[in-house]
Amino acid sequence: MVSQSPTGMYLTIDVHYSGVFAQNPLKYLDLEKITVRDVDFGGFSYKEFLLWLRNLTNGSCDNVYYCSRKETLGEGIIRIDSDADYWEFVEATYTPEAELDVYIDQQNDPILDWAENEVLSNGNRYDSEEEDENVEEDDSEEDDNLDGIMAYEHEEDEEVHTFNKTVGGDFLNKLSGKLSDDDEPNDGKDEKVVFPIHDENQAWDKMMPILGMKFANPMQLKLCLTNYAVKNGYDLWYEKSDHNRLLVKCCKGKKNKNNKGCPFRLWATWMSNERSFQIKSLIDNHNCSRVFKFGSIVTYKWIGNHFMNQILQKPKMSVRKLKAKVSKTFNLIASVGQCRNARRYAFKEIEGTLKEHYAKTWSYGEELRRTNPGSTVKMDVDAMPDGATYFSKFYVCLKGVKDGWIKGCRRVIGLDGCFLKGVCRGQLLAAVGRDANNHIYPVVWAVVAVESKETWKWFVDLLLDDIGMGNGHGLTLISDQHKGLLEAVKERGQQFSTLFWRAVASTTQAKFEQHINEIKKIKPLAYDHLMEKDPKTWSKAFFQTDRACDAYENGVSESFNSIIAAARKRPLITMLEEIRIYVMERLCIQKSKGSSWGDLNIYPTIRLKLSKIKTLQRFWRVVPSGYQQFEVRLLQDAYAVDLGKKTCGCRGWQLTGYPCVHAYAAIQTSIGIQRTMYHRG
Repeated sequence: MVSQSPTGMYLTIDVHYSGVFAQNPLKYLDLEKITVRDVDFGGFSYKEFLLWLRNLTNGSCDNVYYCSRKETLGEGIIRIDSDADYWEFVEATYTPEAELDVYIDQQNDPILDWAENEVLSNGNRYDSEEEDENVEEDDSEEDDNLDGIMAYEHEEDEEVHTFNKTVGGDFLNKLSGKLSDDDEPNDGKDEKVVFPIHDENQAWDKMMPILGMKFANPMQLKLCLTNYAVKNGYDLWYEKSDHNRLLVKCCKGKKNKNNKGCPFRLWATWMSNERSFQIKSLIDNHNCSRVFKFGSIVTYKWIGNHFMNQILQKPKMSVRKLKAKVSKTFNLIASVGQCRNARRYAFKEIEGTLKEHYAKTWSYGEELRRTNPGSTVKMDVDAMPDGATYFSKFYVCLKGVKDGWIKGCRRVIGLDGCFLKGVCRGQLLAAVGRDANNHIYPVVWAVVAVESKETWKWFVDLLLDDIGMGNGHGLTLISDQHKGLLEAVKERGQQFSTLFWRAVASTTQAKFEQHINEIKKIKPLAYDHLMEKDPKTWSKAFFQTDRACDAYENGVSESFNSIIAAARKRPLITMLEEIRIYVMERLCIQKSKGSSWGDLNIYPTIRLKLSKIKTLQRFWRVVPSGYQQFEVRLLQDAYAVDLGKKTCGCRGWQLTGYPCVHAYAAIQTSIGIQRTMYHRG
């Protein structure tokens, strides 16, 4: 079960531990079970998730598995062994109907092998390995070696519908949609028959053979017949098949109670006057019962083509998982051999497609430079000793986006990296700024094969060159390097969390020391841990001023990553294009909104912040101390405000770029003094 909050992904799961797995059927004999609710798994990394499990179960968690409650363990169990596996676990369960269990194996048993053997043994109840081999041979012969199959003699005469080659016959008029002679007079000219043409883009479950229908080749007709058979459960088989003719019947060797076989019969050959393969005769009647096992008419290529996108998005999909999906989607029994070959075929097709895809990245980069003059597009490859080259890095900084950041954004940039989730593996690095309205502003992005210190240095060096910041002086970079620190804070309880965030939000060192010392009294070890993390990197009390940004979390990068979550599943160029189009469209929309504000000097988001400050300023007492200089007091707190220099003793005005509550109170008092002097004058 899953619930959602504005701050992350909250799952409800059952954690089974201190037990053992048993075989035949695969099950978990657990001694302990804990139900966990409202945990933000979306904020964890894989290592943090394991650490959380260890603290929860007080034991080792080297082997972690999960499975949906809607599936048996043998069919659905999946291991969590890396960051990519962990995010698939979070993503797979981020649905309203998700119900799952997490299992911890402390015996180091070969669980996935047991599950594979269980599915294989279940599959053998329907088909033997000999049938698998026959299916593979039939697939190969039917699909790849049509020329090598023996040509059969012409079909024997039977009572079937055939074309009347005389123009004007009732059947042809009906087929071609012509009116009868009584409705439309014939001037003595032959009427041309219009035959239906197969639409290969039609939905698979809508395809069906029609008398006279034309196909590009026999393979196209075979695909149509396979879809037709699977949709309706017909046991079709090829009595004659070569690249010149095709004879198809139903229910080989089977008869009903009346000792009659299924009457379905289809005959197709090439047309004599054009290069089209046509159904010449058809008896489209069935008296047979539905079947769930189709033999060689359902090939491994047919399965592979239907599940190509799913295998592309989840390359680690097991054979048993694919077999279960085929059964559920098409209501048929596929052999393990077919599914294994389908998976292998899909990977082969994907690999070939991806090689072509990556080969186009040079052209894609050149096109970006041509259509966006002044943009920076960099691509690096790794050259191997055998002469082969492999993709390494791809960097994009568009001229219009870069100029917009330089002219209108704050000198603050969030840096973050996220995993690519599809068949294209690697990491997406992004630099995201804040515009004048405090909204996200994507600046540059790059794809790297591996995230490392070297790739980050390469990325940051290019970023600084593009935005003209030289060695980075005057620029603030925000990252999520303290993400683990935030998770540790959540586990300490509400009191500790409140004190921690007060220390983070403190704008003066005095306030920071006040709150951090309270933490020291409660949790001395936590205090030592926080101080080791260098408060200069996480507390506003030590932040530099004149950046016009008071953020202490990398929220802009997290927002950008969530927006492009779907794009990260796509192939490389497709993903880069979706990001480019999103950024282009966003900038256009934001520009249009900004134009509607007219001469507004304070933007809506900042106005909203000031309206909240306005309600608080009335509690502060303002004492004039000089020209545009004031002392603002509340109980034991007092701050000096200089309206001319736009400074406050709390440093809030200097940090954010807009007046803090003390400055706002001083401004209101100053306005009142000026009005009084005006009326007296």
